Amino acid sequence: MSTEIHAHKVLELIKQQPMTEPELRAAALRAFGAQAQFRTCKRSGFDLDSLLFFFQQQQKVLVTDGVWYFNPARICQH
Repeated sequence: MSTEIHAHKVLELIKQQPMTEPELRAAALRAFGAQAQFRTCKRSGFDLDSLLFFFQQQQKVLVTDGVWYFNPARICQH
């Protein structure tokens, strides 16, 4: 059985410490496990790959010189 984690939990990792994509993947694996599935406020069923793509597509993160940064301007406030 997989665990569904809210995407904000992954964004919190980046907010606490900007990191590269491999570092983020490793941190998410440690925090949530290999079988984790993710959801947003409106969608569910993300695996880590699709969630990270979604973050970039929706500009919830900014990537500069390979480092992922939290983008507070694009995060819902709840």
